[in-house]
Amino acid sequence: MRDQVIKKIVHRDISIEAYDEYSSFTLSSPAAITEVVRNTLASVPPVFGSCVMISAGLVAALRAIHSIPAIAMLGDLLIEDVPVFKCTGNLPMPRYDGEVIEASWDGHCWVEVAGMICDLSVFRSAYAIQRPSLLKTFILEQFGTGKGALLSYPEQLPQGMEFVPKHALSDFQIRCVLEGLSRQKAGKSNQ
Repeated sequence: MRDQVIKKIVHRDISIEAYDEYSSFTLSSPAAITEVVRNTLASVPPVFGSCVMISAGLVAALRAIHSIPAIAMLGDLLIEDVPVFKCTGNLPMPRYDGEVIEASWDGHCWVEVAGMICDLSVFRSAYAIQRPSLLKTFILEQFGTGKGALLSYPEQLPQGMEFVPKHALSDFQIRCVLEGLSRQKAGKSNQ
């Protein structure tokens, strides 16, 4: 069962308390989430492969603005049982304060809120692909063009699309990712 997989991952990678908070939260209305999603999408330029940064930003915003216990999940994205993004490990952790880690990572990152998948990067990634690809074809056939975010319960996803959770980002990892995003923005504005 997917709930048990999420529980095991969050217990291992974050804490038992984080899972308890996540699992006890019920979403009465998606309005709070959609507002934060719109603002997050507007604040992060569309770039292929920005799933970790945009997911970390969404988690931080949901927690700060609405006290929503969101979890950033790392894992595989399968389309028609083929991994279009394959997660082979967790994100590396800095060994000392201020360490900048530049490494490639091929998995996918999305946000989980009350059992719902919130993916702000899958459409951006699919639309950015300039050659024929399974992901682009599937997204265009199932969703069309011009979509911003995928908000869906796993059982309501189109047949052939599956998010396979493997790791959860800790608060420390989220802070590191957001600091990296801030440094990127600062570096570009100084050029």
